Amino acid sequence: MNPLRLLKDLVVAFHGGSDPRHLAAGFALGAALGLIPKGNLFAVAFLLLFFALRLNKGMALLAATFFTPLGWAADGPAHRIGLALLQAPSLRGLWTALYDLPIVPLTRFNNTVVLGNLVLGALLFAPLYFFFLRFVVWYKKNLAEKVERLRLVQALKGMGWYQTYLDWSR
Repeated sequence: MNPLRLLKDLVVAFHGGSDPRHLAAGFALGAALGLIPKGNLFAVAFLLLFFALRLNKGMALLAATFFTPLGWAADGPAHRIGLALLQAPSLRGLWTALYDLPIVPLTRFNNTVVLGNLVLGALLFAPLYFFFLRFVVWYKKNLAEKVERLRLVQALKGMGWYQTYLDWSR
């Protein structure tokens, strides 16, 4: 994956070339991926979803990059959520059954921060999707044309390397 290509695709998507639902799905999945700690099976599952679903990959990577430090900042509340869930007497049988399955312990769901951030990501997925969907529709309707007319954007588009890169990346 070429990061410049992803950035170019993201810019093109924002300026008319993509379904707003794909941008919103990329943002929401990237946010969920960014929130969960890496190095467990949940991160691998989110990465597989990243490649399996039809979504804007550039937006997903941008959101994951943005939400990873927020995930670290949310470790305190995530720990409390995960601890409450893992210590809930009514869920003890579920946790035991899950831990006894062959692959499930690789998810590290028994880590309070992993479980808490997974729950936070799941709870935030739908609101982030719908918020970003509305934002993209609003942007395309109200701002895209104005951004295209900015001198900086016009100057960047007029540079030789920009045209060369567009031709090369097709």
